[in-house]
Order: sequence, then C-alpha cells, then structure tokens
Amino acid sequence: MKNRWRFVVLFAIASVAHPLAWGPTGHRVVAEVAQRHLSPAARERVTRLLAGRSLADVVNWPDELRSDPRFDKYKPLHFATVPNGVTSYRDAKKDKCGDLVAAIGALSNFLGTGSRDDLFAVKALTDKSDGTAKGSCNPKETDPISPDTALRLLAHFIGDLHEPLHVGGTDLGGNRVRVSWLNRWQTNLHSTWDDEMIDYERLGYLEYAEFLDHTSDADVARWQVGDTVAWADEAVAMRAKLYVFPDDKRPFVAPASAAAPADSYLVSYGYIGAQRDRMREQLVKGGLRLASVLNTIFK
Repeated sequence: MKNRWRFVVLFAIASVAHPLAWGPTGHRVVAEVAQRHLSPAARERVTRLLAGRSLADVVNWPDELRSDPRFDKYKPLHFATVPNGVTSYRDAKKDKCGDLVAAIGALSNFLGTGSRDDLFAVKALTDKSDGTAKGSCNPKETDPISPDTALRLLAHFIGDLHEPLHVGGTDLGGNRVRVSWLNRWQTNLHSTWDDEMIDYERLGYLEYAEFLDHTSDADVARWQVGDTVAWADEAVAMRAKLYVFPDDKRPFVAPASAAAPADSYLVSYGYIGAQRDRMREQLVKGGLRLASVLNTIFK
C-alpha cells in the first residue's frame, strides 16, 4: 500500500510537467463537429491539404509529437496562463516563446497568407535552432511547418482553447490539484476534464458529435462571434466554477507550492452533473469556432 501511494504521488507530480488538453476523444469530437460545419470551399481545401483525411483523422497528431524530443518546443503552445485575479488574457504576462492564443493567431495567418513571417511571429513555430542555452525557444532544428501540418496544429490548438483548464492559473491548469475519480483512482483536475468526464459519457467520437451537434442557428451565430482572446477569456471567467467539489463538501484550497498536496478532492456524480452541460457546450463551441476560423481562411 505504501508503494502504491508513492506511485500515485509521483504520477501526480510527473503529470504536471506535461499538461495535455482534451484527450483523443474530445479532440476528435471538436474536429468532427467542425467538419460538419465547413463551407464547400473550406471542405475542399481541407480535404486537399490532408490528402483525403478528415480533421478528426489528424487532430491528435500534435499530441503524438510528444514522443519526439525535437518537438518539445511546441509544449508551451498547448496552453496559456492567466494568473488568478487577472480577468483577461490581454493583461497577462506572455511567454516569450509563444502560447496557445499566439499560436492560433500565427497558424491562422500563415494558412491565409502563406507567409512564414506570419508563422515566425511565434518563436516556437520556427524551424531554425536558437541554441541550447536555458530559455531557448527552439533548441533543435526541425523541418519547416507546411500548410498541412499547420492545419493539424491549428485544429488541435483550437480544441485545446476550449478545454477551459488550458487557459489556466498558477496551478498549471489544475494539474497540481489532485482528485479522486469516483473513489476509484487518483488523478488530477486537468486530466479529469481531458479524459475521465468525456469517457464517462460512453460514446465514440462520431456518436458524441452527432449527439451534440444540434445547436440552434442563433447559438451558432452567437458562439462564432469574437476572437481567440475573447474565447480564452471565457475560460478565465468560468474557472472558479471548475474548482467547486460538491461531492467532497470541503471548500477548495489552492496548493501552496508545486509539490503535490497531501489531500485530494472527491470528484463523483455531483461534480459530473454540475459540469456536464458546460463540458458539452465547450466541445460544441470548439467545433463551431474551428469551422468558422477555417471558413474564413479558406474562402
């Protein structure tokens, strides 16, 4: 039992260093919803760039890159940090190598113009090495980003933006908050949103997209308004609600340091019920907004 507890703590600490966004199913749901709302021109261009594959086929590719150390430079691009107490991404300190919001803008501009100057506005998206000194943005040279890889990255990052803990505070988007999932296993709050709550729905991504994609025309129009900063700010605004644990009864106390806290919070049916509609709405919003971005790029 002692060894098992040690493993749990080590797992919790290790997961902090590698925050993920929606798990594979969540990303595919976002991509499938987007695919259903592409304009004819955008659908044709997407199909051509991806050599006949769909967005859902390729959307998890950026997470698969994590197995190759050359692409560690992309890790900061999967999230943005807006510290607690700061209400807008605009007012938060930006990472010099780039972040989630900046990457979406650079990739969108590159796909629209073909200009590498637009792409290289985010240092982590360059292909040339800037050295191996501490704090370098691109220690290893990589192949230049092509339009098809830019599309894969963009589809994934827009999905990331709608996993609300990916615009996180000082706890690495819930990675430092340990939770007990249904009293079955230990995980963290970020992973709960990435995987556990989606997997609990027991639907494949095609079924889930079909189930969710019944939004009214009025909601589609309303949700597609705005830009990536406004969408990031939505996550900031809902953050406090994600840290209410009705099954646990205890008020949330933020971790005092990067070390894994001694206690974990119970996430069970009360939390799932309180967050389910919010999670589903974020998946749909992500898909509709991805479609809107691509329809604008590929007019």
